[in-house]
Parts: sequence; C-alpha cells; structure tokens
Amino acid sequence: MLERERQRLILKAVEEQSVIAVGDLCDLLGASEATVRRDIVALAERGELRRVRGGVEALQPRFRPHLVGTPLALSRDIQAAEKRAIARAAASLVGDGDSIVVGAGSTTFCLAEFLEHKELDILTSSFPLAAHLVSHSRSRVTLPGGTIYREQSVVLSPFTGETSHFAGRLFLTSCFGINHRGMMENDPLIVQSQSRLLDSADELVVLADSRKLRQRSSMLVAPLGRISRVITDSAAAAEDLDALRQAGVEVSVVAVAGSAGGGDRSIEDVA
Repeated sequence: MLERERQRLILKAVEEQSVIAVGDLCDLLGASEATVRRDIVALAERGELRRVRGGVEALQPRFRPHLVGTPLALSRDIQAAEKRAIARAAASLVGDGDSIVVGAGSTTFCLAEFLEHKELDILTSSFPLAAHLVSHSRSRVTLPGGTIYREQSVVLSPFTGETSHFAGRLFLTSCFGINHRGMMENDPLIVQSQSRLLDSADELVVLADSRKLRQRSSMLVAPLGRISRVITDSAAAAEDLDALRQAGVEVSVVAVAGSAGGGDRSIEDVA
C-alpha cells in the first residue's frame, strides 16, 4: 500500500474512532509498526492529528459509545476489489423468490448491486443495504428492531425475538474472523445479533476476504460444522483453506485480477 493511501486511511480511522492504537492501525493497514509510526509522525507534523501514548487522537475527538470493530466508512476501502468479487459470487447462489438473511458489513453491503434485479424476501441487520434495496429493487426487505449504530451502519438490539418469525434459506454474512474453530466476532452485541440471524436460516454462507482467515477473536458465533460454504479470495493461505475443507465446509475461491476499480474475476469451487 502506498504511503499516501496509508495516511489517508489513518486519518479516516481517527476521524471515525477519535482515538486509535498503533497496533490496531497495523492490523488495519497490514503494515509494520515502524511504518505506521513514521506515517503518524508525518501526519502529526502536518497538524492533521495528535500523537498520544500508544496511538493517535483526532484533533476534535467525538466522544460517543461505539461498537468494537472498524467503521463501515473505513472498512469499505480495505480490499474493495476482493470484497466486490466475493459478493458477486455469493449473489450467484441466490435465485428469484428466495428468502435470505444478510448480515451487516462492508462485504455484504457489496451484495446490493448484485441483488438489485432479483425479487427476494430479505431480512438484514445492514441499514445501508436495506436502504439501497428499498430504493433499487422490488424485494421485500425486513429490518430487525433495535438501535442503529452509525459507525458500523448496523441495527442491533440486546433483546430476543425480533427475528423469530423469519425463515430464510441462506444466511449470507461477513465476520471478524474465521478459523478451525468457526466464525468469530469481536463485540458481544454483534455476536448476539449474528446468532439470532443464524437461527432464522437453513444454511450459513460466510463471505470472508483472505485477511479474515488470519484474524482471531475469543467470541465464537458458529462452529465450522454449522457453516455450509466460505467464499474467499485467492490470497488465502493453503493451510487456512485446508482446515475448512477438512471440516466439510465447501470453499469458493474468487480470483481478482486488475485494480480496485475493475478487472476480470473468476470463481473456483473447491469441495
């Protein structure tokens, strides 16, 4: 990633979260600590952010509660081409008349353009996906009750029962991470929401770019035995894919060619 792009993403992360640790920036950018610290020094010298112990702070912090995780406005810019190709592969599993459940996230938001021309019954916790499909499709869209968390653009509630009426064939969702233990998230409210949405679907399809196969959390949403398919990109490590296959999970590997703005994409399904 070029220096200018790294610094743009650092500023965007600080704007969204007010305060962010150096380690979190390293994970977000896939860069070394030394590289991130050089970028922070350059941005601070230009007066674009403030250095604090262990991280950085926005010049005008927004002190408000937020979920653990990367804001949608920022995560949409990370591996955008991979996410779009993964979403297109996931949309090909959906046919007219299907009832589906869609989780919130930057990868699942990419489903919007590929579901526009289908007539579906959709339950989703993604506020922007729902808004887009209401305006650009003939699908019936249902949102669960709850609070809209602006940074992640997700509708969440600590209460049960909002989704028990819905019966979907597929649950298409992204995640914080996935490994030999299963699909993970890193915020308790998101774990609760994902678990309830999962109860409303027959099959779980996880949309996870290759970074997600290396991310870990202590909060498990679903074991591998509950996952029917994982769709990822060709940068995924062979050992990570083998762990999924050995658990009986179908793996779809999406090859992305060209820049983030386009390029040919192909899909290889691996049993």
